[in-house]
Amino acid sequence: MNECCIIIDGFALVYRAYFGLPNSIRNIDGTAINAVLGFYNTLSSLINQMQPKYLVAVFDHHEPTFRHKLYPQYKANRPPMPEDLQAQLPLIKELLTACSIPIIKLPGYEADDVIGTLTRALPDDTEAYVVTVDRDTLQLVNERVTVLIPNSRENKIYTPDTVKAETQVAPKLIPDLKALMGDSSDNIPGISLVGPKTAVKWLKRFGSLEAILAEADQLPGKAGANLRASKELALLYKNLTTIRTNAPIMCCWNHCRLTADFRPLHATLEEIGIRAKLPQTADVAR
Repeated sequence: MNECCIIIDGFALVYRAYFGLPNSIRNIDGTAINAVLGFYNTLSSLINQMQPKYLVAVFDHHEPTFRHKLYPQYKANRPPMPEDLQAQLPLIKELLTACSIPIIKLPGYEADDVIGTLTRALPDDTEAYVVTVDRDTLQLVNERVTVLIPNSRENKIYTPDTVKAETQVAPKLIPDLKALMGDSSDNIPGISLVGPKTAVKWLKRFGSLEAILAEADQLPGKAGANLRASKELALLYKNLTTIRTNAPIMCCWNHCRLTADFRPLHATLEEIGIRAKLPQTADVAR
Protein backbone atom coordinates (compact mmCIF):
# COMPACT_ATOMS: atom_id res chain seq x y z
CA MET A 1 0.00 0.00 0.00
CA ASN A 2 1.30 3.44 -0.93
CA GLU A 3 1.89 6.11 1.70
CA CYS A 4 -0.41 9.14 1.84
CA CYS A 5 0.69 12.76 1.50
CA ILE A 6 -1.76 15.60 2.13
CA ILE A 7 -0.99 18.98 0.54
CA ILE A 8 -3.27 21.70 1.89
CA ASP A 9 -4.15 24.75 -0.20
CA GLY A 10 -4.02 27.08 2.78
CA PHE A 11 -6.01 30.13 1.72
CA ALA A 12 -8.61 28.03 -0.09
CA LEU A 13 -9.43 26.24 3.15
CA VAL A 14 -9.17 29.42 5.21
CA TYR A 15 -11.83 31.14 3.09
CA ARG A 16 -13.99 28.02 3.11
CA ALA A 17 -13.82 27.94 6.91
CA TYR A 18 -14.52 31.67 7.24
CA PHE A 19 -17.64 31.65 5.10
CA GLY A 20 -18.79 28.27 6.41
CA LEU A 21 -19.22 29.36 10.03
CA PRO A 22 -20.75 32.58 11.46
CA ASN A 23 -18.37 35.21 12.78
CA SER A 24 -20.42 35.24 15.97
CA ILE A 25 -18.13 32.38 17.03
CA ARG A 26 -15.71 34.19 19.32
CA ASN A 27 -13.39 33.42 22.19
CA ILE A 28 -13.62 34.82 25.70
CA ASP A 29 -11.83 38.00 24.58
CA GLY A 30 -14.45 38.63 21.90
CA THR A 31 -12.08 37.78 19.03
CA ALA A 32 -13.70 36.08 16.04
CA ILE A 33 -12.36 32.53 15.66
CA ASN A 34 -14.85 31.07 13.17
CA ALA A 35 -12.20 30.61 10.46
CA VAL A 36 -9.76 29.11 12.97
CA LEU A 37 -12.35 26.63 14.22
CA GLY A 38 -13.51 25.66 10.74
CA PHE A 39 -9.94 25.24 9.51
CA TYR A 40 -9.04 23.11 12.52
CA ASN A 41 -12.12 20.91 12.13
CA THR A 42 -11.21 20.19 8.50
CA LEU A 43 -7.55 19.56 9.34
CA SER A 44 -8.39 17.21 12.20
CA SER A 45 -10.95 15.34 10.11
CA LEU A 46 -8.45 14.83 7.29
CA ILE A 47 -5.84 13.46 9.66
CA ASN A 48 -8.33 11.10 11.28
CA GLN A 49 -9.73 9.84 7.98
CA MET A 50 -6.58 9.56 5.91
CA GLN A 51 -3.76 8.94 8.39
CA PRO A 52 -1.17 10.70 6.20
CA LYS A 53 2.53 10.07 6.53
CA TYR A 54 3.27 13.55 5.14
CA LEU A 55 1.33 16.78 5.56
CA VAL A 56 2.26 20.25 4.33
CA ALA A 57 0.34 23.54 4.05
CA VAL A 58 0.93 25.93 1.14
CA PHE A 59 -0.08 29.60 1.19
CA ASP A 60 0.07 32.42 -1.36
CA HIS A 61 2.86 34.93 -0.80
CA HIS A 62 1.76 38.55 -0.37
CA GLU A 63 3.91 39.76 -3.28
CA PRO A 64 2.51 39.93 -6.84
CA THR A 65 3.25 36.89 -8.98
CA PHE A 66 4.68 36.53 -12.47
CA ARG A 67 1.07 36.26 -13.69
CA HIS A 68 0.29 39.78 -12.48
CA LYS A 69 3.29 41.04 -14.44
CA LEU A 70 2.12 39.24 -17.59
CA TYR A 71 -1.48 40.36 -17.19
CA PRO A 72 -2.17 43.20 -14.72
CA GLN A 73 -5.91 42.42 -14.73
CA TYR A 74 -5.23 38.96 -13.30
CA LYS A 75 -7.56 38.39 -10.31
CA ALA A 76 -8.19 42.15 -10.19
CA ASN A 77 -11.90 41.48 -9.62
CA ARG A 78 -11.33 39.87 -6.21
CA PRO A 79 -12.25 41.86 -3.10
CA PRO A 80 -9.69 42.33 -0.32
CA MET A 81 -9.63 39.86 2.55
CA PRO A 82 -12.14 40.76 5.30
CA GLU A 83 -10.43 42.35 8.29
CA ASP A 84 -11.81 39.86 10.79
CA LEU A 85 -10.43 37.03 8.65
CA GLN A 86 -7.05 38.73 8.32
CA ALA A 87 -6.87 38.87 12.12
CA GLN A 88 -7.34 35.09 12.33
CA LEU A 89 -4.48 34.13 10.02
CA PRO A 90 -1.78 34.23 12.74
CA LEU A 91 -3.92 31.90 14.87
CA ILE A 92 -4.34 29.44 12.00
CA LYS A 93 -0.60 29.44 11.41
CA GLU A 94 -0.06 28.90 15.15
CA LEU A 95 -2.21 25.78 14.87
CA LEU A 96 -0.16 24.45 11.98
CA THR A 97 3.09 25.18 13.81
CA ALA A 98 1.79 23.38 16.91
CA CYS A 99 1.19 20.32 14.71
CA SER A 100 4.73 20.65 13.25
CA ILE A 101 3.13 21.05 9.82
CA PRO A 102 5.46 23.00 7.49
CA ILE A 103 4.09 26.17 5.89
CA ILE A 104 5.46 26.92 2.42
CA LYS A 105 5.03 30.13 0.42
CA LEU A 106 7.17 31.45 -2.41
CA PRO A 107 7.57 35.06 -3.64
CA GLY A 108 6.51 35.53 -7.25
CA TYR A 109 4.48 32.33 -7.38
CA GLU A 110 1.02 31.27 -6.35
CA ALA A 111 0.29 28.50 -3.90
CA ASP A 112 -0.91 26.41 -6.84
CA ASP A 113 2.57 26.51 -8.37
CA VAL A 114 4.16 25.30 -5.15
CA ILE A 115 1.51 22.60 -4.87
CA GLY A 116 2.11 21.56 -8.47
CA THR A 117 5.85 21.33 -7.87
CA LEU A 118 5.36 19.22 -4.74
CA THR A 119 3.08 16.80 -6.58
CA ARG A 120 5.79 16.18 -9.16
CA ALA A 121 8.48 15.52 -6.53
CA LEU A 122 6.76 13.02 -4.25
CA PRO A 123 8.68 10.39 -2.31
CA ASP A 124 8.63 6.92 -3.83
CA ASP A 125 5.52 4.84 -3.16
CA THR A 126 3.55 7.91 -2.10
CA GLU A 127 0.25 9.28 -3.36
CA ALA A 128 -0.75 12.91 -2.89
CA TYR A 129 -4.11 14.39 -2.01
CA VAL A 130 -4.39 18.09 -2.82
CA VAL A 131 -6.99 19.48 -0.43
CA THR A 132 -8.58 22.58 -1.90
CA VAL A 133 -11.78 24.12 -3.22
CA ASP A 134 -9.95 25.51 -6.27
CA ARG A 135 -10.77 23.53 -9.40
CA ASP A 136 -7.75 25.01 -11.21
CA THR A 137 -5.80 22.23 -9.50
CA LEU A 138 -7.69 19.56 -11.46
CA GLN A 139 -4.97 19.89 -14.10
CA LEU A 140 -2.54 18.29 -11.63
CA VAL A 141 -4.53 15.07 -11.29
CA ASN A 142 -2.86 11.86 -12.43
CA GLU A 143 -2.45 8.29 -11.19
CA ARG A 144 -0.52 9.49 -8.11
CA VAL A 145 -2.26 12.82 -7.50
CA THR A 146 -5.88 13.22 -6.41
CA VAL A 147 -7.73 16.46 -5.71
CA LEU A 148 -9.95 16.36 -2.62
CA ILE A 149 -12.59 19.04 -2.12
CA PRO A 150 -13.75 18.77 1.50
CA ASN A 151 -17.42 18.61 2.32
CA SER A 152 -19.13 18.15 5.66
CA ARG A 153 -21.23 15.31 4.23
CA GLU A 154 -18.90 13.62 1.77
CA ASN A 155 -15.59 14.74 0.31
CA LYS A 156 -15.45 15.17 -3.46
CA ILE A 157 -12.61 13.10 -4.93
CA TYR A 158 -11.15 13.87 -8.35
CA THR A 159 -9.25 11.15 -10.18
CA PRO A 160 -8.34 11.28 -13.88
CA ASP A 161 -11.65 9.59 -14.72
CA THR A 162 -13.80 11.90 -12.61
CA VAL A 163 -12.05 15.00 -13.98
CA LYS A 164 -12.78 13.87 -17.52
CA ALA A 165 -16.37 12.96 -16.64
CA GLU A 166 -17.03 16.43 -15.20
CA THR A 167 -15.07 18.63 -17.61
CA GLN A 168 -15.16 16.44 -20.75
CA VAL A 169 -11.39 16.82 -21.16
CA ALA A 170 -8.33 15.16 -19.66
CA PRO A 171 -6.71 16.90 -16.66
CA LYS A 172 -3.76 18.13 -18.74
CA LEU A 173 -6.17 20.06 -21.00
CA ILE A 174 -7.77 22.12 -18.22
CA PRO A 175 -5.51 25.14 -19.02
CA ASP A 176 -6.45 24.90 -22.71
CA LEU A 177 -10.13 24.73 -21.78
CA LYS A 178 -9.93 27.76 -19.48
CA ALA A 179 -7.92 29.74 -22.04
CA LEU A 180 -10.72 29.31 -24.56
CA MET A 181 -13.83 29.70 -22.41
CA GLY A 182 -12.35 31.97 -19.73
CA ASP A 183 -12.30 31.81 -15.95
CA SER A 184 -14.24 34.58 -14.23
CA SER A 185 -12.79 33.75 -10.80
CA ASP A 186 -9.33 34.71 -12.09
CA ASN A 187 -10.63 37.56 -14.28
CA ILE A 188 -9.59 35.77 -17.47
CA PRO A 189 -12.18 36.57 -20.16
CA GLY A 190 -11.35 33.82 -22.65
CA ILE A 191 -12.29 34.15 -26.30
CA SER A 192 -15.54 35.96 -27.04
CA LEU A 193 -18.45 33.64 -27.96
CA VAL A 194 -16.43 30.51 -27.10
CA GLY A 195 -18.32 28.75 -24.33
CA PRO A 196 -17.65 25.40 -22.65
CA LYS A 197 -19.38 23.32 -25.34
CA THR A 198 -17.45 24.93 -28.20
CA ALA A 199 -14.15 24.76 -26.32
CA VAL A 200 -14.64 21.06 -25.54
CA LYS A 201 -15.65 20.31 -29.13
CA TRP A 202 -12.53 21.99 -30.50
CA LEU A 203 -10.25 20.27 -27.98
CA LYS A 204 -11.73 16.86 -28.78
CA ARG A 205 -11.23 17.52 -32.48
CA PHE A 206 -7.72 18.98 -32.42
CA GLY A 207 -6.21 17.87 -29.10
CA SER A 208 -4.74 21.11 -27.70
CA LEU A 209 -4.98 24.89 -27.90
CA GLU A 210 -1.86 25.08 -30.05
CA ALA A 211 -3.29 22.54 -32.50
CA ILE A 212 -6.55 24.48 -32.64
CA LEU A 213 -4.69 27.70 -33.41
CA ALA A 214 -2.70 25.96 -36.15
CA GLU A 215 -5.97 24.97 -37.85
CA ALA A 216 -7.98 28.04 -36.88
CA ASP A 217 -8.89 28.76 -40.51
CA GLN A 218 -11.13 25.69 -40.38
CA LEU A 219 -13.26 27.05 -37.54
CA PRO A 220 -16.58 28.49 -38.71
CA GLY A 221 -18.71 31.34 -37.44
CA LYS A 222 -18.03 34.29 -35.19
CA ALA A 223 -16.38 32.12 -32.54
CA GLY A 224 -13.80 30.95 -35.06
CA ALA A 225 -13.26 34.50 -36.29
CA ASN A 226 -12.80 35.73 -32.74
CA LEU A 227 -10.19 33.08 -32.05
CA ARG A 228 -8.27 33.92 -35.22
CA ALA A 229 -8.23 37.56 -34.13
CA SER A 230 -7.07 36.66 -30.61
CA LYS A 231 -4.39 34.00 -31.05
CA GLU A 232 -1.80 35.76 -28.89
CA LEU A 233 -4.36 36.40 -26.17
CA ALA A 234 -5.40 32.74 -26.18
CA LEU A 235 -1.79 31.67 -25.64
CA LEU A 236 -1.42 34.26 -22.88
CA TYR A 237 -4.54 32.95 -21.15
CA LYS A 238 -3.18 29.41 -21.32
CA ASN A 239 0.10 30.59 -19.83
CA LEU A 240 -1.82 32.25 -16.99
CA THR A 241 -3.96 29.20 -16.25
CA THR A 242 -1.13 26.67 -16.40
CA ILE A 243 0.11 25.66 -12.94
CA ARG A 244 3.89 25.53 -12.79
CA THR A 245 5.46 22.28 -11.65
CA ASN A 246 9.04 23.56 -11.49
CA ALA A 247 8.86 26.35 -8.91
CA PRO A 248 12.22 26.97 -7.18
CA ILE A 249 11.44 25.47 -3.79
CA MET A 250 13.47 23.35 -1.42
CA CYS A 251 11.46 20.64 0.30
CA CYS A 252 12.74 17.87 2.55
CA TRP A 253 9.95 15.33 2.88
CA ASN A 254 11.33 14.11 6.20
CA HIS A 255 10.45 17.53 7.60
CA CYS A 256 6.88 17.04 6.35
CA ARG A 257 6.26 13.84 8.30
CA LEU A 258 3.18 14.19 10.45
CA THR A 259 3.87 14.09 14.16
CA ALA A 260 2.06 11.73 16.51
CA ASP A 261 2.59 14.10 19.45
CA PHE A 262 -0.23 16.65 19.58
CA ARG A 263 0.44 17.93 23.10
CA PRO A 264 1.63 21.33 21.79
CA LEU A 265 -1.57 21.53 19.75
CA HIS A 266 -3.68 20.98 22.87
CA ALA A 267 -2.02 23.96 24.55
CA THR A 268 -2.47 26.14 21.46
CA LEU A 269 -6.16 25.26 21.16
CA GLU A 270 -6.68 26.24 24.79
CA GLU A 271 -4.89 29.55 24.27
CA ILE A 272 -7.06 30.36 21.26
CA GLY A 273 -10.22 29.36 23.09
CA ILE A 274 -11.18 26.24 21.14
CA ARG A 275 -12.40 23.11 22.85
CA ALA A 276 -12.01 20.23 20.44
CA LYS A 277 -10.68 16.71 20.29
CA LEU A 278 -7.11 16.22 19.14
CA PRO A 279 -6.47 14.32 15.90
CA GLN A 280 -5.92 10.58 16.25
CA THR A 281 -3.05 8.94 14.40
CA ALA A 282 -2.33 5.24 14.15
CA ASP A 283 0.29 4.06 16.61
CA VAL A 284 2.89 3.25 13.99
CA ALA A 285 6.46 4.34 13.46
CA ARG A 286 6.72 7.41 11.29
